[in-house]
Amino acid sequence: MSAGDDFDELEPEDLDPTCLGDQQFEDALEPRHLIRRAAVVMHAGILMLGAGTSSLRVRELMRRAALALGLDDMQASIGYTDITLTVSRRGIFRTHVGETTTPGVNAHRIALLQRLSVTMPERTTATALANRLAVVESTPPLYPMWLLTIAVALACGSVTALNQGSWREIAAVLPASGFAFLINRILTRHRINHLAVVIVSATLASSGFIACTAALDAALGDHSSRMAAGFICASIFLIPGFPLVTGGLDLARIDLTAGIPRIAYAAMVLLAMSIGVWLVASLAGVSPETLPMLDLGPVGTWVVRVAASFLAVCAWAMMFNSPFAVASAAGVVAVIANVPRLIMLEAGIANHIATFTGCVLIGLLCALVGRMFSLEKIIMTVPTLLVSIPGASALQSMLYFDRADVTQAVGHAVSTLLVVISMVAGLAAARMLTDPEWTFNRPDAPSLMAVLRQSAARAPRWRRKVD
Repeated sequence: MSAGDDFDELEPEDLDPTCLGDQQFEDALEPRHLIRRAAVVMHAGILMLGAGTSSLRVRELMRRAALALGLDDMQASIGYTDITLTVSRRGIFRTHVGETTTPGVNAHRIALLQRLSVTMPERTTATALANRLAVVESTPPLYPMWLLTIAVALACGSVTALNQGSWREIAAVLPASGFAFLINRILTRHRINHLAVVIVSATLASSGFIACTAALDAALGDHSSRMAAGFICASIFLIPGFPLVTGGLDLARIDLTAGIPRIAYAAMVLLAMSIGVWLVASLAGVSPETLPMLDLGPVGTWVVRVAASFLAVCAWAMMFNSPFAVASAAGVVAVIANVPRLIMLEAGIANHIATFTGCVLIGLLCALVGRMFSLEKIIMTVPTLLVSIPGASALQSMLYFDRADVTQAVGHAVSTLLVVISMVAGLAAARMLTDPEWTFNRPDAPSLMAVLRQSAARAPRWRRKVD
């Protein structure tokens, strides 16, 4: 046996000093079995963290991996881009720090790692688990860049339709958003500062929309009064949906270490996006007034809403590298959940209340569909929120600030913030109703129905005691 051999399955006490040289035996005294297993557990966590899911799922995968590798204990502190891991075995512990330098969103990788977590054997070797992780890591994207560009353009165009835009605004959004998305991916691939990439992409999308709108106006000989409907939608693909939602859910579980950095990152991206959009809006003179409903008739209005909701969410899910079946399921969930929200809005119910109700329904439906078809909930949940994003009120707030109309600006800013809070609160409420790990803060979390049945069984004894 040479000094470079892997001692993955050998403990120091298993080694015979007569078979090794002095230096080899001294090297073997290091707990290489523990170091190797800790590295594999860390690799699993970094892959899951870099794919964009919540800290709960990262910790769950790492804990199951540690248990399968025979480790006695595992503790992990999980941030947005880093993990600090401590593992122990036979009274020896090691601390390992890992970092992902390219955090992003890869829904397919989340699904593969979640499947690996669920199917983790009771006992495995570090080599076997490392090989399975290598397969997941080397899995290529599901869609080529040209298809993603078309999908993003369709998503932005569909949101424009939901935002009271006419065919002219949709026609202007499609090329502007597709081109901006393509440039965004090219700049990201060259590892340029992420916030700079967001500002450039938002500026290109907004200015591209203005240019396309001007070309249509010149070709048709008149001016569209609904230009503002598509202006913010051209850059809607930049919304940091996954970190915003997962950060909010982490905060709902009082996981401040992971939640605060995610929310801070999402806020920085939104600020960078606002700078690019605001710059173009100020130069182009985009009007902040609320647009009236399109006169399509009751049937036409609902056909557009249903079709646009499905296309927007399905295409956005594809942008996150979700399998097409998952993207389609998310689109169906979005349609079912968005209809009650729109009905409530037409009935005069406040936007944040309607959004909370719609997001609770989204969370419940995603849990149901995920359980029925063995799909990961988070990769369906985030895309479905696209139909609830308050893009119009956010744009109005920026434009009113630009006009020094502080009263209107603050009013729309508060409305936007309330809707965002309602989105996260609705999803958190749905998670607490469907996931025991969210309802109870204990390792052996029972189901909510089991607790209710247990409480009902005890009720007669309580009444007898009272009597």
